[in-house]
Amino acid sequence: MDLFFSILIRNLARKKFSEITELIEKFTGTIERADKDMVLGHCDDVNIIACLFKIKESYPEARFGLSQYMGLAIGLSKIAKLGEILISEDIEQKIIEHFEITSLGMLSIEGMASQILVCRIENPKGELRFPKVKTLQRISIPRTGEIELLQNLLRVAHAILVTGPAGSGKTTFLEQLIDQWQDAEIFQTVCPSYNKGHTLKPIAEIVKHLLHIYGTEGIEQQQKIIEERLRELDISDIGTSYLAILDFLGLSEEESILEKLELKTRVEMITRSVADILKRISWQKPVVVIIEDVEHMDASSVNFIQCVISKLLEDNVSFIFSSSLSQVNIPGLKEFELRSVEKDHLEGIIEKSTGEKLMLPPTTPFHVSQYLLLFHEEKMSYFYNQYCGKKSISGFSIPFHDVKTIIKRRLELLEDKRDFLFDLAVAGSEIKPDELPVEQKDRPLFDYFVTIGYLKKYFDYYIFANPLLHSEIYNFVADKEKRHLRLADYYRRIQGFEEQAAFHYREGGNYKKAIEFLMKSATLAVKKGGHESGIGYYNQAFELCQRQQEAANLETLVAINEGLAEIYRALGEEDKALEYYKFVLDSYKDMLKE
Repeated sequence: MDLFFSILIRNLARKKFSEITELIEKFTGTIERADKDMVLGHCDDVNIIACLFKIKESYPEARFGLSQYMGLAIGLSKIAKLGEILISEDIEQKIIEHFEITSLGMLSIEGMASQILVCRIENPKGELRFPKVKTLQRISIPRTGEIELLQNLLRVAHAILVTGPAGSGKTTFLEQLIDQWQDAEIFQTVCPSYNKGHTLKPIAEIVKHLLHIYGTEGIEQQQKIIEERLRELDISDIGTSYLAILDFLGLSEEESILEKLELKTRVEMITRSVADILKRISWQKPVVVIIEDVEHMDASSVNFIQCVISKLLEDNVSFIFSSSLSQVNIPGLKEFELRSVEKDHLEGIIEKSTGEKLMLPPTTPFHVSQYLLLFHEEKMSYFYNQYCGKKSISGFSIPFHDVKTIIKRRLELLEDKRDFLFDLAVAGSEIKPDELPVEQKDRPLFDYFVTIGYLKKYFDYYIFANPLLHSEIYNFVADKEKRHLRLADYYRRIQGFEEQAAFHYREGGNYKKAIEFLMKSATLAVKKGGHESGIGYYNQAFELCQRQQEAANLETLVAINEGLAEIYRALGEEDKALEYYKFVLDSYKDMLKE
């Protein structure tokens, strides 16, 4: 049933006007237009009345009209008293079971030739029922043919790399692909495109989902669930696997026996345990592991996933990776290139969404999605001007700009919320609210940015809707260094966050601290079993020492070389280790001479 509503409320500031329109649009309502001191909308769910009650709580001076006809809804709001929700007779029978209703008799309505029966909604009978929350409409271009091609490729290939330029719709394609697998176990994660230094993060996330402990709090509870899950899967060497998993996820409450084993042995035990879990799940139903943006994966995760893939060549486990690059560090992947979307198809999406026919330059689905979001946001701004009584000489319309201009304008429209989004952009492309210095009053902004298309929620964290979007927003931050240093000082106080502290110190220009925390990050990475990442951190520290000589001294260089030597010795690469030990020995000789 089509319902039209009119909200008569005077002197709203833009922020308050936005709060009302956002509430309506959150629950499947649509703002159609605005007149002086009036907001007019449409909905096909009678439960929109719950939103009107919500608005009434915050704005007791508001007056409401609801009818199946727009003109009648406007007239009802004009004769309503403060806080009244008036409805026409055509609505009464639809809501009488859920609301107390008072008949006001036959009343004259502006624009109506004769009087009509008017009723007033008093109180709900029981709890208010809201319409379903509206999910953000993303551009979804059917790729049925390509999905079939990829499914055929999976019959002959064990691991596939889906490639396509940034913004071409790889994530949407994978979502459509997942929808086709009703009978498969799917484990999915994303590699952050910025602040990449989370050693083995994508692997740990997949393991938590394999063991059903994602989102579970408390070490004892997680340990219990892991043990039950391993028994349920009938893991052969359950004791070793249990200890290996606890060691890998950092859930051991005391020193584990595994920590005393050689580094290569520990890593082999962990990879074997994870591969065995995947194998046994695949005996029950097909397993698909999906890792997006794999070009950003840390070196240790790359090595880990290679080992797991090699152990599951004969099993019903498939691996799908996505990347903007056609070449990544994982060998043996079958490449599947996503075709670009026809321009006339994108033009059709814009025409359907906005009613406007545009001639587009060569573009991407991401670019079009940003334009459609801006179109809606500019339209709300246009409505506010109408609400304020400003007249326009023409109807609403905006041209199709380049991505940078579109995002810049979207940020301008955020006004007082923009600064918080800049904080998030500096913090990372993947954000856990509990790991940031966020005030309680700002926490609702995470979900707000989801509703307007800046963020997506993944399990218990948020990521920017697209790496390109994050990159463009980050480039607009004027005081990046200051924000980086503030975050670095926050993370340096928290154990286990050395990688984040190192990243932000480096980006903030405090290279001495960056070197210090890169070395700490290397130690942390090796403790996790990520020796490749540990080597990478030491090499980054060494490069900074070379580029920023004032930030380092001989003792630092000695410590870096000693750290590298220890890793290579633990890996059994004696010749490599001796090269670094030689530097350490020569340096000590020089210091003794001095």
